[in-house]
Amino acid sequence: MTGENAKRIKDVLIGILVIIGVLAVLPALLTLIMTVFSGLITGFSFAYIAIVEMMKYWSVNIWTSFFYLGLLIAEIGLLIIIIPLIIWAVKWLIKAVTWVISVIKQRLGGKQ
Repeated sequence: MTGENAKRIKDVLIGILVIIGVLAVLPALLTLIMTVFSGLITGFSFAYIAIVEMMKYWSVNIWTSFFYLGLLIAEIGLLIIIIPLIIWAVKWLIKAVTWVISVIKQRLGGKQ
């Protein structure tokens, strides 16, 4: 086996390991994204309940109403912060995977 073939086999094995690594990380990231979205949906369900409770307790206890109103405002604030972060992470992940694939193609002698 020549040195060129050994280098090519090494590059192929490294490429396979990188692809396996990426495929192992993608489901974890998708699970994380789905967990965050389900948490936000659950939070908005609680915020809806909070609005109903706020209207119910408004005449009874104003501080409880303010607590529920604060929960709703905090939930909306988290939504405004988290959704752009998730979009940024997905875009970055797509760029990283395409970069890794292009590097593997170049090392294996393929065309762009």
